[in-house]
Amino acid sequence: MRAALILLAGSLLYGQGWQGPEAVIQMNIRGGGRADQGKCTAEVEVDGVAEVGIQASEGRIRTISGQPATWRRLDCTGPLPSSFADFRFKGVDGRGRQSLIADPRNNRGLAVVRIEDPQGGREGYTFDIEWRAGGDWSSGGRPGSWRRDREPQYSSAPAATIRASIRGGSGDRGKCTAEVEVDGVAEVGIRGDTGEIRTVSGQPATWRRLDCTGPLPSNPGDFRFRGIDGRGRQELLADPNTNRGLAIVRIEDPQGGREGYTFDLEWRGGTGWTTGPGTGWGGGSGWGSGTGGSGWGSGSGWGSGSNWGGGWGSGWGNTFSYSGRGRGAFSMDSGQGYDLRGASVFADRRNGEVQIRFDSGFGGDTLQFRGRLERVSADVIEARLMEGMNRGDAAPVDARARILLRDANRVRSIVIEGRARNERFRVNYNE
Repeated sequence: MRAALILLAGSLLYGQGWQGPEAVIQMNIRGGGRADQGKCTAEVEVDGVAEVGIQASEGRIRTISGQPATWRRLDCTGPLPSSFADFRFKGVDGRGRQSLIADPRNNRGLAVVRIEDPQGGREGYTFDIEWRAGGDWSSGGRPGSWRRDREPQYSSAPAATIRASIRGGSGDRGKCTAEVEVDGVAEVGIRGDTGEIRTVSGQPATWRRLDCTGPLPSNPGDFRFRGIDGRGRQELLADPNTNRGLAIVRIEDPQGGREGYTFDLEWRGGTGWTTGPGTGWGGGSGWGSGTGGSGWGSGSGWGSGSNWGGGWGSGWGNTFSYSGRGRGAFSMDSGQGYDLRGASVFADRRNGEVQIRFDSGFGGDTLQFRGRLERVSADVIEARLMEGMNRGDAAPVDARARILLRDANRVRSIVIEGRARNERFRVNYNE
């Protein structure tokens, strides 16, 4: 009973974004792993109770009680992905207790390990985390991204992809109507403005249409699924709010021959990319095939109220909001790129969050970034960016942003440099 109460208390602290001493480390990337598999070995010193969080290429320790916990090392074959087909935690060394309290598969890519050291004095603790990356949900991804344990044959399921016909909507409400043909069993996934069918059994399922008032947000509010037409069974397998913006509907057709099935997805508003100015999800292709971003500090309690950066000597109070027109360019080493026509910046010094959005000839909010503030002064904002969206395709990024201010509420220039999907990119923008 006592152990259960201790664990419950720890969970409550974690869920409420408890503020304690914090130590941050960047991974030592040693390589040697496969593209779809990886491993991290973490070694820390604890005297009391601490929680260790690992996400993307960064590790953090929060000391809950006792002396401040410290890092010895964080060695990895590569950064943690944003989605996982398999994830395992193993405590390796240490006299006390180690337990995984947050699985990255349902915590926006953030793994959290709780360490309880029962004796006085510092003790070294070592643990391993291993993973197999989740496949891309678009047609160019690794097969089997939606594979279910009960259906091992799913790893070779045929796929068909469609881009939504955006018909426009009003206000903060949205709707998608999907119509497909199924002869057997299929699973239909929708994220942003793209849909994909994976045939589980029977003849290959095909699209008739995907009509939407706008792209499906990453965390839609008041999300609803409704089966409209079809002789068999339709059910919502994955809600986008708990599946990194991906909705999955399973269709089971019980009779021989093809049958048309229609269903609606409806939502009101959305979170994840809508805290600042702008509406969020754009359209078109982007970083290449892949899944949504990491969401460090988004919904997990980490970073909430934390002491990000210093030098809050600005004149803009707790929040900074800017939207204006200018000129710039986005480019990647692969040669992909386009011109930028406008920018929006939202920063909140209370929780350390920053969002940067750019408009282009492809439309508003074509390019978006989200991350954490590192330094703020009267004429500069510096941030580390961990999520990106390029023409509707989201991906974890590792980038730095430097925003020069003209006065308390204007932006002079924005420079962003970093990597997405192991490719370097750069943004140069001037008002």
